[in-house]
Amino acid sequence: MADLLQLAGITLDATVSSREEAVALCGAKLVELGAVSPEYADAMWEREQIFPSEMGEGFAIPHGTDESRSFVNFDQLVFLRLSEEITWVNEPVSVCVGIASAGDGHVEILGNLADILMDDDAAHILRTSTNPAEIRDLIMKGA
Repeated sequence: MADLLQLAGITLDATVSSREEAVALCGAKLVELGAVSPEYADAMWEREQIFPSEMGEGFAIPHGTDESRSFVNFDQLVFLRLSEEITWVNEPVSVCVGIASAGDGHVEILGNLADILMDDDAAHILRTSTNPAEIRDLIMKGA
């Protein structure tokens, strides 16, 4: 699980103007890392339209549909901090954590992320740190 979030999967100044662009960027990053095929990236937007992935506190967690798990080569996260906050559906979002999981590993990942967001200091680090290794280490601490 040590490589679940690679430094290459962390972007600290992503420029997007919509939820669709943010989800597409997460999917493209997962494809670039070899974690998923393009079909999974497409399914991320499909799932997003059914059930938006905003979590509150400025975070969203786009991921694919259950059916798209067959397009996951290995479990992987990507972290995108947006250069400008966007309105997702009902909430402002400034950080997207894209998730690719072939099995049920995403459930544990979501729990760990929720724990981080409940810690004000940790959530602040995710929103402001300029050090990708610090972000990776914080997210992976509970994994």
